[in-house]
Amino acid sequence: MGSIFVDTSALVKYYYPEEGSERVESMLLKAEGVYLCQVATTEFASALMKKIRTGNLEMEAQVLIWNIFLDDLDTRQMQLIPLDERHYRKASEIIRGYGHKEGIRTLDSLQLVAAFDVYDAMFLSADNFLSDLASKMGFKVERI
Repeated sequence: MGSIFVDTSALVKYYYPEEGSERVESMLLKAEGVYLCQVATTEFASALMKKIRTGNLEMEAQVLIWNIFLDDLDTRQMQLIPLDERHYRKASEIIRGYGHKEGIRTLDSLQLVAAFDVYDAMFLSADNFLSDLASKMGFKVERI
């Protein structure tokens, strides 16, 4: 299997067991490279805190999950795509191009522009809206 760009909705399933987790794990373990947008770290932290607020995750388990995630980044099992000015400019273009019809969110536009840096990678997402838009933009999409 080639490289995979993982958006945060799929990333959460890798670290927290829920529907689709086994499929995400299988794909990521077979991938030649796993890439994340730099904003995924912030979105992932937010998703974990939401799971705590909603009673689906204990704080101690969250600490363990977070540390495993950081270890995966430190050992480069997952590689962050850093964002710079060109990414923000391109994200603005995506919002201007699709926002009047699609209602694209800011962080989703940043996920998409980061994915362009590894355009030949499979775009892995559990977010139907983002998957649809990525597909319209020409990405190979795998929905979870």
